[in-house]
Amino acid sequence: MEKPQGEPLFPSEKSREAFTHFEWLNNLVEKEFQIEEALIEFEVPTFYVKLNENSKQAFLRLFRRLEPEGYIPILRRKNGRTALKITPKPKTRPSNPWINLALFIATILTTFATGYFISAPLAEEGLMQNPLLGAASFSAAILTILGAHEMGHKLAASKHKVEATFPYFIPAPPPIFGGLGIGTFGAVIMQKSLPPNRDALFDIGSFGPVIGFFVTIVITAVGIMLSYPVETLPKDAGFLPVIPLFTIIFRILVNWKLVTPGNHILIHPVALAGWVGMLITMLNLLPAAMLDGGHIVRCFASERIRMAFSALSIVFLFMMDLWPMAFFVLLISMVRHPGPLDDVSSLSLGRKFFTVFLVLVFLSCILLYGPLLDLFLWLLKFF
Repeated sequence: MEKPQGEPLFPSEKSREAFTHFEWLNNLVEKEFQIEEALIEFEVPTFYVKLNENSKQAFLRLFRRLEPEGYIPILRRKNGRTALKITPKPKTRPSNPWINLALFIATILTTFATGYFISAPLAEEGLMQNPLLGAASFSAAILTILGAHEMGHKLAASKHKVEATFPYFIPAPPPIFGGLGIGTFGAVIMQKSLPPNRDALFDIGSFGPVIGFFVTIVITAVGIMLSYPVETLPKDAGFLPVIPLFTIIFRILVNWKLVTPGNHILIHPVALAGWVGMLITMLNLLPAAMLDGGHIVRCFASERIRMAFSALSIVFLFMMDLWPMAFFVLLISMVRHPGPLDDVSSLSLGRKFFTVFLVLVFLSCILLYGPLLDLFLWLLKFF
């Protein structure tokens, strides 16, 4: 049927704009991918494309072209095909830096109080002259470790153009009334946008633990050198569970004659901060939920396999007698991981190899009990 003269090609100006917009998107996608089919599904521009060895870089170029225009591409497998959807970029609320500052100041106070509770018995034994100095050193050490960890995430996010907040430090009660608090529940940054691909997700997940790990090693070494060798322990002294890395650093310092061994060692508050930093590193590298290790596993595995790792992590935490953390991981495991925008391209080979180092970091920071402790102490004889 011939179109009547004067009848508009589109029934409304809105339809004309939608068609023009779709054509604009189609032209952008066509510059980077071979399009098999282009359509609008549920009001979302969708392009079924063919991939090649350059598809990862093609997606990044498309992402960088669309992001300033207020759009994001999402690449997923769908019924054996590769679907590229383009949606408006979600709006985010601007962060309030005063909240970050207030939480940081509160965490300084709670960690300072914790440091004082740790330092006071040392002062009573005549080993530490000023418990206020010990309190300040513990607070500075633990906040440095947490800050380095979170800034590692922030740097990786900035590198990959992922919007993220500055760290939120979380205060917690000091060890009063027989409690086991350390004055903080850690720190977090909030991502406001998704990573562009698995490489970016891996970097954001791994930079925090790695940078925090190296800072923890330095702080632990300094803390051990400040610690107090004694022949007999005070009657109220407690024992920390063995962490392999902590023991290895101590043995190295003894071999280098930087530490004088005694029958026992009363550790300095800075050394305790280092021990806590190792525990934090291990917990964050658990391959579970939205923890750093969960982000890393998401780069390799499907959602089903990731859930299996989360379940194993919960069992592991119960075995380590870390049941509060086990319940926390159980809670956050109920949230599905969104993955990166490009969830099709594989992780780079170099990052796959780097995962071996992350596994070694995790193993060096675990708590040792029972047969594992006996095996480690036996191996230490040859060190």
